[in-house]
Amino acid sequence: MGQGELRSLADLKSYNQELSGKKPEDNPAVQKLHAAKRITWVLLVAASFLAFYLMDKLSEALSLLK
Repeated sequence: MGQGELRSLADLKSYNQELSGKKPEDNPAVQKLHAAKRITWVLLVAASFLAFYLMDKLSEALSLLK
C-alpha cells in the first residue's frame, strides 16, 4: 500500500495492522548495523585505552631522563 491508497478508515486500519507485525529489529540489515556499531564502540574504547596507556608509559620514560 502506498500513501495515496489510504482512502477510508478501513484502509487505514488494515495498513496499521499490516505494519504492527513488522519490527525494524528483525530486519537483517538493521542487525548488521547494530553489530557494526557495537564493534566500532569496542574498538574505539580499546584504542582509547591503549593511547592513554602508551602516553602514561612515555611520560614515565621521559621522567626517568631528568
